[in-house]
Amino acid sequence: MTNGQSESGLIRPSTLSRIKALFFDWLFICGYLILLLILNLITFAVVLDTFPEYTHMESQLISTFTSVIPIILIFSFMEGKAPFASWGKRRSGIKVHYGGSPITGAIIRNTIKFLPWQLGHMSTIDGIYHDYTTPSSMLFLALSLGLFLVLIFMVLAREDGRHLGDLLARSRVAHYGKTLE
Repeated sequence: MTNGQSESGLIRPSTLSRIKALFFDWLFICGYLILLLILNLITFAVVLDTFPEYTHMESQLISTFTSVIPIILIFSFMEGKAPFASWGKRRSGIKVHYGGSPITGAIIRNTIKFLPWQLGHMSTIDGIYHDYTTPSSMLFLALSLGLFLVLIFMVLAREDGRHLGDLLARSRVAHYGKTLE
């Protein structure tokens, strides 16, 4: 196939379109995290009247259940139903096309896409509690960066622009309504 056209006739978005979508999605995630911070500060100051100390495991669980899992679910909801695009993708004129169930595909795709972030949290939290001296901290860091680089490399190097999450979810990112016949 040529000019970014895939076997299904979908046109692969330009790298600039993907970066633009990534930037807007990053802003969306930052907004969510800022809101989460404000709610926590209000809870600590008004309800608890103190800032609690957490164990290593409590910090891992809080990070997972308040940031990573909600973001996976939010993005899966946005990309699993029409118009099948995250906030950033809609602003960039691109969307996700699925070869099977959109909601199942969106959950698979976004779990893989945000896995490096979760592994990064695990590495950082482990490092904070153990002065970055444990093998697990270094392992999670290596896995986080390695998987991130694999995902980026796949999007840039593959003719169809699909990353590991897309392959497992049978999905493809393409321009809205643009196909080559």
